[in-house]
Amino acid sequence: MTVDQINGKASGMVIFGWFVGLAYYNWFAGTPISVPLWAHVVLIVVGMFASSIIIGGGLSLMAAGITKAATGRADGSPHAFSWAAFVGMFVAFFAAGYSLQLLGSLGH
Repeated sequence: MTVDQINGKASGMVIFGWFVGLAYYNWFAGTPISVPLWAHVVLIVVGMFASSIIIGGGLSLMAAGITKAATGRADGSPHAFSWAAFVGMFVAFFAAGYSLQLLGSLGH
């Protein structure tokens, strides 16, 4: 796989992690976080795009820096990008919980 293909799949994995995090912290957690309806709309619509860009893009830039330091080229090896894609899903999961807490505190 090329780095571009990996980054495309990473974006999907981050969005998946975001939605699983929202579902978990909303319905399945021991103490679910209650937020108003407008906050759900913001978290679903804006959060999907923002998490993909901020988390996925940030981890991709970090992977490019590591790869450049190790190989001399930003796209020298796809391994760092693959790990960034894997980690991004978990970062998005936990970020969804923190986002729910933030918007929950603003809504009450």
